[in-house]
Amino acid sequence: MTTIYNDIKKNIIQNFKPDSKISNLIYFDSINSTNTYAKEISHEAKHGTLIVADKQTQGRGRSGHTFESPSGTGLYMTLILKPKIEISEFQMITIADAVAVCLAIENLYPASKDELKIKWVNDVLFRGKKISGILTEAVNFNGKVESIVTGIGINITTHKFEGIFNAGAIFDEGEKILFSREELCAKIADYIMDFAEDLNNPEIISEYRRRSILTGKNISYIKGDTKFFAEVLGINDDGGLIVLNQNSEKEILRSGEVSMIR
Repeated sequence: MTTIYNDIKKNIIQNFKPDSKISNLIYFDSINSTNTYAKEISHEAKHGTLIVADKQTQGRGRSGHTFESPSGTGLYMTLILKPKIEISEFQMITIADAVAVCLAIENLYPASKDELKIKWVNDVLFRGKKISGILTEAVNFNGKVESIVTGIGINITTHKFEGIFNAGAIFDEGEKILFSREELCAKIADYIMDFAEDLNNPEIISEYRRRSILTGKNISYIKGDTKFFAEVLGINDDGGLIVLNQNSEKEILRSGEVSMIR
């Protein structure tokens, strides 16, 4: 077990770029949740601390959802960031994460380029199926957001999902696997660390807009206790979803769940 542990950690480190900004790597064979652990240590942890696990027993998604995290088939990682950003910029971390996931997969698997899409705000899709979820949580506030834990779960070869609609994996059963979890982990982490230094980098929002599956589509969303219907006009520079609602009023959605009407 120790040999496997050391080999995985070593392989991740070897795949960081030479000028990587990752400050520390913590690896677990199994943990309840990388985000939960990251929140526990966020106060003393350095900016750029990366937590990775082979398996999560209580993987978490947005809105209280679970994220299936079996051993050996997925990538489960959380980065601790301390960018001292305004709360208004908080969502851009999730936007940057989604772009980082897409760019990293493309880099290792060029044929995937036109198949990687993003459903606002935090779902990455491949061949029309959700392969990745992102959970970003602010931990410490002091006028600005002091600490952020941003977790990413990716189904690389995971194919069994309990009651989860439209989930999929990067590689189908029997398909040749073209990269390792360690390679993907390192590339995603490096992209995120670079983006976190400059959330105004135009590449972030440009790539996000280019991959959006909602632009031009009709959606439903809940605000308060009311269900609204709208057409998605686009994504603004802060990552908000621009919609024209059923009352012909333009709105900017900044959080929440939306459903595409097919």
